[in-house]
Amino acid sequence: MAEVQLLLALCCMVSAGVCVAALSRISVHPDDHWFLDDSGRVRIFHGINAVQKGFPWYPVALLNQSRLDELQSWGFNALRLGMMWTGTEPQEGRYNHTYMSIVRNITAELGRRGIFTILDMHQDALDSFYDGVPPWLVASFPPPDHPYPWPLKNVTGWGENYFTQRCSHNFQCLYDNYKGAADKMGAFWKYVASELSNQTTVLGYELINEPWIGDWTRDPELLLPGHGGKKNLSPLHDHVGRAIRTADNETLIFYEPATWGYIFSQDGVLGSGFDHVPGGSAYRNRSVFSYHYYCWLYHYGKQEYPVYEKVLCDDILGPKLFSAVQEDLKTLGGGSFLTEFGLCFPNASDPSYPDTVECGFVLEKADSLLQSWTYWDATPGSRVFWDPTGRAIPERISMFARTYARAVAGIPTEMTFDLDTSHFQLTFTPNPSIKDPTEIFVPRMHYKKGYTVMTSAEMECTVDEKDRSLLYIRPKQTNQVRAFLTDASTVTVVPSINATFINTITGNVCLKVNW
Repeated sequence: MAEVQLLLALCCMVSAGVCVAALSRISVHPDDHWFLDDSGRVRIFHGINAVQKGFPWYPVALLNQSRLDELQSWGFNALRLGMMWTGTEPQEGRYNHTYMSIVRNITAELGRRGIFTILDMHQDALDSFYDGVPPWLVASFPPPDHPYPWPLKNVTGWGENYFTQRCSHNFQCLYDNYKGAADKMGAFWKYVASELSNQTTVLGYELINEPWIGDWTRDPELLLPGHGGKKNLSPLHDHVGRAIRTADNETLIFYEPATWGYIFSQDGVLGSGFDHVPGGSAYRNRSVFSYHYYCWLYHYGKQEYPVYEKVLCDDILGPKLFSAVQEDLKTLGGGSFLTEFGLCFPNASDPSYPDTVECGFVLEKADSLLQSWTYWDATPGSRVFWDPTGRAIPERISMFARTYARAVAGIPTEMTFDLDTSHFQLTFTPNPSIKDPTEIFVPRMHYKKGYTVMTSAEMECTVDEKDRSLLYIRPKQTNQVRAFLTDASTVTVVPSINATFINTITGNVCLKVNW
């Protein structure tokens, strides 16, 4: 009853027009790959995933206002929300408007806190692990040649379902548009887009999570991700993308190759198999390459991290994957987003703890590439960021609540954050034609006694009057200064107690902030 009352209250507030934040519609630079807001600033996103893999198909904890307030206070400005087909269309052709209303209000409440939503049609092994697609759809497919779990003798983990013929066969039926299966997926997404196209709080539509390559038991070459991507995945993304664009021609579309299809660049059978974004080159400014990173060799939660595993993960596999994505973008255009990584439970107070090391590697790599990310999985109500009593776990949260530039009025070239010292530095080339400021989020938990800001001489600093975690950087408003804004500018943030460091560059102190 309390949840129903809360939902009704949210509906009233949204209908009254006071809940939805005036978030800018985000586009993508087709060639330089930046996310851009309406003012032309480069945007960077940090956030979490929140996916409910069963009834009621949305994370109930997202109706908890205090949980959303905490996400905002930690600086998260993106949330990848499960947009579940089964919850939306439990019966063929009959949409659950109550479910859609709840999703709409969740995105509005997130937007009111400056948090964008990626709507993710989440599935794992299609129907073998949970109803990632509606049961009525799978029931329309012919049975596979062999009974489940052929060719395996048994399935001991959900991921093994992908290698069963049943899962692979059902994916192939979707790709082949058997009895209009792909058309029905397009109709689902068209309905979602028609309901949410007016919400700029929705960053994008992610068409399908971790798609499989199809029925490899009939065509073993599909196991080469470039072949599977070209034959099956890319055509499906084009097909569904066209359906969305009939209802919403502006919101970003997130598309994803097979999970091992972005270890190598797209050139060849070991790459993604995509040679264009969904809809073709005209949509590069509205398309985002979604990818995930989990080191296959690392077993999360271990107490020791063997040197050979760390080398293979952090020196070979990880760098190779991030490099391949950047290479793909040169061909595909559009943006990229690390929509999943994690499964780690770091302890920021123990730098040598393996989960801290592995998650730290990914976060530092993302910073070096100025890459947006959403961590898997920290649904409010889970025990990742909160203990069983609902108390936030600062030792874990502080790993992800990082100082970072959320909006840059120019072109960022370097961004670093040192978890041990809380030293942050941004280097960027300012664009004087952009009127809105560069915005940096400074988490209070890393600067308990305040922080000091140092900048290049041509910059000035202010903090938000209501939230001193928001730091604004602008060029000084003089013609002499603005004439030199083609050069790189720097912003440094350090804890105010670090007097030794501050004294070495006293002349550049721009602002001292106390809570």
